[in-house]
Amino acid sequence: MGLKERLIDNKNQNLEVQYEVSELQSKLSYQLGEETYITPPINYEALYDPFIKVYADIQLKLENGTSENPVADRKYADSIIKSTATIKESMENIESNTELWQDAILASGLMGGVDLMGTPVSRYKTLHILDENLEGVVDIIAEEMDITRLAWVIHDNKGIFIEKIFLNKLNMLSETQNMFVDIPDTSKQNQKFKKDNPEMFDVKQMGNDANETVLTGGINKSYRKNKADGSPDLYQKPIGDGMVQDFQKIDKQAIRNSLPFKLGMDKIAAELLGMYESDDQVVAFNNNILSQVTDYYLQPGKALREKGKTKFTEDYKDWFLEKEISEEMPIGSPKPKAEEKVEVEEEVVAEQKPDGQEEVKVEEQVQVS
Repeated sequence: MGLKERLIDNKNQNLEVQYEVSELQSKLSYQLGEETYITPPINYEALYDPFIKVYADIQLKLENGTSENPVADRKYADSIIKSTATIKESMENIESNTELWQDAILASGLMGGVDLMGTPVSRYKTLHILDENLEGVVDIIAEEMDITRLAWVIHDNKGIFIEKIFLNKLNMLSETQNMFVDIPDTSKQNQKFKKDNPEMFDVKQMGNDANETVLTGGINKSYRKNKADGSPDLYQKPIGDGMVQDFQKIDKQAIRNSLPFKLGMDKIAAELLGMYESDDQVVAFNNNILSQVTDYYLQPGKALREKGKTKFTEDYKDWFLEKEISEEMPIGSPKPKAEEKVEVEEEVVAEQKPDGQEEVKVEEQVQVS
């Protein structure tokens, strides 16, 4: 299975998880009489019971002077106390992630939404369980009875293991990015580029404020296709109710070759490439957004080399031309469809009679124009 097929398969699995979430939410209104927890409370007693005894033993040894290594014992006792702060911080980080998760899910696969192609299915399920949108169980353990190696262990409602998350790693990651990768949203940058280039994109003034403008959706004359003699290459299309509209094709190649376009697109792409600690968001943007036009995919979790960054920039230009600029634009106002002209031509036809004489007939030919 190639990269594209693997990414699409991952996306479909995540969508199936989303269906499970929707199905569970649909059942809730029919289960008002049932006292159930989507995610049962975490059992902290099971985690700390053995460590409370260890802590008490250490304190006793330190007090009566029987500790064989007082420095190590004090350090271990301190780590038991500090572990509560680690748990508190991780819970705060999970909460902040799940708050963002809801909005990202609404725009899944779109700008500003969660990366459906790159997010592992285990992480997708985990975040839904932590957000209590999917049934599951969250436990906390000390790996190999080491209080400095605390981890959340997540299972689904059938007891099947989903994911393990070490708290220290989670807290470190949360300083720079979220538990999930979202797709950058360049909508504002795209609109700003258009407004900043009125010689290319038609804008109109809002009210009396010369600085407040809106895009009309039109492209100025220099970037429309013309006939060989320089006149507008117009064509008509029916728009219903007996009306037609003149249209003119947009010269996208002329736009791509223009210096303002090259500089503007390079700037937006450079901001994307330099905005994040890793290249994960750029890869997510490529796989979910640009690939719709380029059919080119990148491996999630891998950094981009300079060659890959250059291709991303050029692909952004192709995507912008395809998705942000129309193929054509209406010219003038709609008008009634012209009535068909009917012309009648007479043709004289001579027919031979049996007696050898000719009979002259006039036949009408109808031409519609």
